[in-house]
Amino acid sequence: MIRYILVDDNQSVLESVKAKIDTLPKDYGLQHVKSYDSSKQAFQEINEDDFDLLIVDFEMPVYNGLELAKKIGEGKKIIFLTSTTGNTKLVINSLDISGYLSKPFEIEEFEAILKNKVIGKTNNSAKNNNKLITLHIGSNRDVRFKPEQAYYISTSHFNITEPTGKNCVHIYGKNDIVLYKNVRKSINELYKELETFNFEKTSQSTIINLAHVKERDNTNISLFDVKTTFDLKPLEKQGFVSKLRAKLKF
Repeated sequence: MIRYILVDDNQSVLESVKAKIDTLPKDYGLQHVKSYDSSKQAFQEINEDDFDLLIVDFEMPVYNGLELAKKIGEGKKIIFLTSTTGNTKLVINSLDISGYLSKPFEIEEFEAILKNKVIGKTNNSAKNNNKLITLHIGSNRDVRFKPEQAYYISTSHFNITEPTGKNCVHIYGKNDIVLYKNVRKSINELYKELETFNFEKTSQSTIINLAHVKERDNTNISLFDVKTTFDLKPLEKQGFVSKLRAKLKF
């Protein structure tokens, strides 16, 4: 269970943020403790044993978000809400925070921070890199590889004349070499299996390994040591960018 408190001097923001969080699956175990529209009241009333996560506005009268977090949030997970991107560097460098969100934010952004920095389900990339990924392909085939060996996975046939079979993908490695052909798995199936290893969808047909991302130029993604580039589709852009920033500080 993750008990969270909201602090923002704008009542409508408090209601909006809570409404968005309420749309997340119950599996995350989020429990709303209380919302405060006064930083002074929050400071006076909040007991540090009553919450695990503080979601707080960066700019408020009496105590700003940074000051309040230092007063009541020591050892807690902190997510800042900010209306201006100029605060980003100051926020990140001031505390060991879980993340920041621009107002208004998309729920996918919050979910990425929740997974990567609060719950810790997917921020074990270094640990996971020492593990082998095992994919069970039906009853007759299994493939295994280290996470860093796979650069991208796609139903498209990049740099290979042989198209993928029906409901299959190719797994590509360094220098666009095909590691495995015609793996009978859907992109959505693979995404669920590989998300904890820092893989993310750029489209409904392609997953890439975030650890190998070299550059993002708007919707164009390039990786180290491969010639293939990837077009980030609108449906995946928000979640992809949020995770890229959360994981790699892009």
